[in-house]
Amino acid sequence: MADILSQDEVDMLLATVSGGEIDESTLPSTEKYDQTVLTTYDFRRPERVSKEQLKGLQSLFEAFARELSITMPPFLRTVVRIDLTSIDQLTYDEFILSVARPTSLAILDMSPLDGRSVLEMSPAMVFPIVDRVMGGKGTSLAAPRELTEIENRIIYRIILMILDCWRRSWENLIEFKMGVVDQESDPLIVQIVAGSEMVVLVGYEVYIGETVGSMNMCVPLMVLNPILDQISQQAHFQRKMTPQMAAMTHAMLTQKILRTSVSVDAILGQSKLLLSDLTRLQIGDVIALDASVNDPIPVEVGGIGRFLAHPGKRRLHSSVQLVALVRD
Repeated sequence: MADILSQDEVDMLLATVSGGEIDESTLPSTEKYDQTVLTTYDFRRPERVSKEQLKGLQSLFEAFARELSITMPPFLRTVVRIDLTSIDQLTYDEFILSVARPTSLAILDMSPLDGRSVLEMSPAMVFPIVDRVMGGKGTSLAAPRELTEIENRIIYRIILMILDCWRRSWENLIEFKMGVVDQESDPLIVQIVAGSEMVVLVGYEVYIGETVGSMNMCVPLMVLNPILDQISQQAHFQRKMTPQMAAMTHAMLTQKILRTSVSVDAILGQSKLLLSDLTRLQIGDVIALDASVNDPIPVEVGGIGRFLAHPGKRRLHSSVQLVALVRD
């Protein structure tokens, strides 16, 4: 409730109106107002996700990127890396207007949450995937175009793979039963919420072989609202890990790493042959290698050169003696 003016204050206002001047000494002190910290607030773009919730979302979407980076390489038979680049809050209209045309859009059902989200994959990501699946080298097109029916079916399989990775990365928080509602190429006809609704836009850079594309996930804030508190609690728990828990986690990871099997290969040498010469090789033929007998040979651990060694024998087995460590 507003303060009620005293009779003295009423008399001062009336005197000011009639005289046109005011005595500054009679004004109340403004010292308490000078110390007030003001912040800018845009009512058209309210920031509804707290810092704690953003940290939780970042952790979940980074886990999703790691899952997808592991799942896609065997399917595409090439190196794939997915990097989280941004998590923004904006209106749905701003997201739609920022998407280039044509592109690949998938409308996703977010069950058991109430609502839908949009997965957008740029042509620079989509066409290298299609090219790899069809037996090519994973090159992109000079000019983007809409996907054909066959290409849409290929991308549909990729979307299902993406949803599986999403489920696994979020399974400690919620058990998603997501599905693909529709696929589109024009963002202007995709309307999952009102244009003024706030959304969380998650951006990724996708490296497929030597090409780089982008992938965006647009999730309306009203869809995430039921689990935002759980997300912030999860982020708080992860950040506040006790020293005892950290030591136990470190010991468990160390034990698992020490039991991991890796290949160790000693490379005696290499040689280049024509295919015609290779087909004529017979038992007893000698192939000259590019290494000298006196030079140490490289030893690879997991396909990466780590040591130099001299070859030899130990009892009845071929062996190598490590003589140097290869520094990165």
